[in-house]
Amino acid sequence: MSFSNNDRKIRAKDGNKFPVDPSADTEAAFAVVIADALRRDFGSTPAHVKHIARLTGANMRTVGNWLNAKNGPNGASLVVLMRHSDEVTVAVLKLSEREDLQRVLSKRKSQKELRRALIAAMKHLPSD
Repeated sequence: MSFSNNDRKIRAKDGNKFPVDPSADTEAAFAVVIADALRRDFGSTPAHVKHIARLTGANMRTVGNWLNAKNGPNGASLVVLMRHSDEVTVAVLKLSEREDLQRVLSKRKSQKELRRALIAAMKHLPSD
């Protein structure tokens, strides 16, 4: 079967544009923000790609696409990543505009670090 001679000769007039899908911008931003968070927390060397793949059960090529911001992780993989990465958790909270939860999370993290430091320092104090 061959194409007709009248195939696709109509062109759009100048100034006419396709409507922008608002979810497309969100998906692109999601992929970029998650990729940045993954690189900050895990790095992007092949060993780190394998580590992330093992954590999430995803293919190494899929993880590479996440790190290159071509795609973002699906819901289940995102939850696993949030379990293992504070950077990813903070990134998701920022994307969802929940900075209040981010502040609470960082405050708790600071309290845990302070508690660990105090316990470590108490071990070096002389006993009575």
